[in-house]
Formats: sequence, C-alpha cells, structure tokens
Amino acid sequence: MLIVIVWKQVLIIAGVIALFLVTSFLNTRVKPPKSAELPEKCQFCMSKTCVIKISEVNKKEEELAEFLEQCEENNESKKN
Repeated sequence: MLIVIVWKQVLIIAGVIALFLVTSFLNTRVKPPKSAELPEKCQFCMSKTCVIKISEVNKKEEELAEFLEQCEENNESKKN
C-alpha cells in the first residue's frame, strides 16, 4: 500500500518535470511575431520593474495628465 502511494507521487513529480521540459523546449522553438519588437536584454525578463513596463507607465501618466488638463480647460470654459 505504501509503495503504491510512493510510486504515484514519483510518477506525478516525473510528469510535472517532463511537462516543464517539453514546454521549455517548445517555448525556445517558437518565434515571436514579426510585429513584436523586444530588446535582447528583455527577452527573458521576469522582473516587474522591466524597462518596457516602466515606459508604458510613463506613457499612461502623460496621457492622464493631458486628459486632466483638458478637463480643467473645459470646466473653466463652461464657468465663463
């Protein structure tokens, strides 16, 4: 009984490792779409503070600032 439980656990662990290796292999073989432009240093970046993500945040901040300025201008023009 104990041997069966141990073998099941071994098979599950071996299956997970095999699945990881297969997906990693396939991931390296798949080419990104032609429209994707990633710098070489960012291809395998898992960081939350990635340069691309920071630039996206900066763009969004600029867009929000412009939107707020437009709202303020509209409010002032409505008051006058």
